[in-house]
Amino acid sequence: MKFATLSHLLDGKNLKQIPSEWFQEKLIVSPELDVNGTKGYVIALKLLPEQIMNLPRNEIQQHILDASVFAQEKLDVNLIQLGALTTSVTNGGEWLVDQKEYAGYVTHGDSYTAAVTCQVVTKALKMINKSPSRTILSIVGAYGIIGEAVSKILVHQFKHTILIGPREEKLNELAKKLDGNFETSVDLNTNVADIIVTATSHPTALLKTNHLKENAVVVDVSQPQNLTLDVCRKRPDVLRIDGGYVDFPIESPLPIPGLPHGKTFACIAEVIMQAMKNERINHVGSIDLDYLHKTENWAKKYGFMLNELTNFGQPLNLT
Repeated sequence: MKFATLSHLLDGKNLKQIPSEWFQEKLIVSPELDVNGTKGYVIALKLLPEQIMNLPRNEIQQHILDASVFAQEKLDVNLIQLGALTTSVTNGGEWLVDQKEYAGYVTHGDSYTAAVTCQVVTKALKMINKSPSRTILSIVGAYGIIGEAVSKILVHQFKHTILIGPREEKLNELAKKLDGNFETSVDLNTNVADIIVTATSHPTALLKTNHLKENAVVVDVSQPQNLTLDVCRKRPDVLRIDGGYVDFPIESPLPIPGLPHGKTFACIAEVIMQAMKNERINHVGSIDLDYLHKTENWAKKYGFMLNELTNFGQPLNLT
């Protein structure tokens, strides 16, 4: 299989980091990549997060469909991974699967991202020498694709969990799927949580200094990020950890602006691994936990592993 990861600009500054020859009329397209014999591309819409979330949804969906058809017809791609907010505006990829113009397979890549997020939380707890049974967890974006899977895996392990999202009916649906000691909230009341996981589709950062308990740990999965460097500087007691990076197993890095050297997003690792396995199945909508664990096994085989914790792409240094 040949893959493409399809996303959008995360920051206007990204434009200066992209070679001019990659720019086409409506898209940014990398040269063909080769990951240990598996071929693919990095494709981006020329749109920022605010545009993705604020322009009419059908307009954004058409951009995504046009890019997918371009990848299919011009690049011979038959597996598309929807990155960042392109997942949100396509109902977790289900909308794209239903479009007859695109005949290939679709994944959001969030299964391995959710798995890695849980791994990060486990490593963080060991780092601060805390047991989950004595710790309060908060998941922001709890009923989203990643948040739901993380909730199913983690909630029952913690002393108490606060599940946060803007829609009460969606929180109630999530609550029926969970066991453990938890509450739901439509308010961003994270300031009692020892560990906060952010997995939202919000186009701008949500967490401010007043949302953070003293010495809180924030596992920030969101792209765009939900906790900025500016807030971290104002709150040096808070430990922020990247939620979605894994090691890239070959020396040649993916040509994505802002990615730390030697790392890639777990969602991109997932689509590459699916292409390597030649698994011709759609992985869209809610995450199947059996498949999530399968991606962890793939990662061990192919080297897309979480080997160190980072903050804004830099190895954590707590000394």
